Amino acid sequence: MNPYRFFLCGCILMTGVMSLMSCHNSPTAGGPAGQYVTAEGLLVPENDPAAVEKALPFADGNISETMVDDHGQQCIRIAPDKSISFPDLVTERENCFIVMSKKDYYLYVYQPHDGDTTLVARYDCCFAQRKGQKEREGDMRTPHCTFDQPFQITQMADASTWEHDFGDGRGPIRSYGDYFLRLQTPGHKGIGIHGSTNNAESVPGRASEGCIRLKDSDIIDLAEQYASVGMKVVIKDEDTDDLPFEIHAMNRQHIERLRHLDPQSSQILKP
Repeated sequence: MNPYRFFLCGCILMTGVMSLMSCHNSPTAGGPAGQYVTAEGLLVPENDPAAVEKALPFADGNISETMVDDHGQQCIRIAPDKSISFPDLVTERENCFIVMSKKDYYLYVYQPHDGDTTLVARYDCCFAQRKGQKEREGDMRTPHCTFDQPFQITQMADASTWEHDFGDGRGPIRSYGDYFLRLQTPGHKGIGIHGSTNNAESVPGRASEGCIRLKDSDIIDLAEQYASVGMKVVIKDEDTDDLPFEIHAMNRQHIERLRHLDPQSSQILKP
């Protein structure tokens, strides 16, 4: 087993037996009564044999997805959160990996560290307009994967002069920020992580044609502080919650966050 998968399997087993540390004045303290996650991040009752880790509490009803009209396209917006970045915590950049939540609109960067997992960065992100697994070119969906079969970064391109025509009347415009981190997504081409030049208001939310958008400042931080060719990238589907090692890291590091939607009850608000 390669070191990446060996470490992650170890984290899942370890977090299943370790008690979580409480957070002071943090929305991640404790967990919803009776809500646990499996090793795959699926919500289950506490007495389910597959339960591994107690889930973190969900955001209140004031945090919700809202449908908006964006240059003639029906897109989703949600309240933005602050970016966090701890480059001083990185000891082996080549071991960092990315986990994205299509449910909560976050991109997380983690690094294995001293037998544990450390969260080293978090950014708001924007996915494709439609939910679900990508099936074909032009279906306006972002592909997702599992931890057993992650995507990976194959190229870190200078995208500072790249333009794109969204067909919304604006014509060709700068759209990618300073970097395009091309992903290997089997069965689909042209998917990457990039900036949101001229589309900054779309982050966080769902508005792209399939790629993942970050704020322009965040794609610079990700590319220059953490990313590398060959980096493992996991994009979780909309029904998958935090994975056990993520829950443990957020509790241990007292990480606060604004968005954590209940996949069983979240709904899109229409204007």
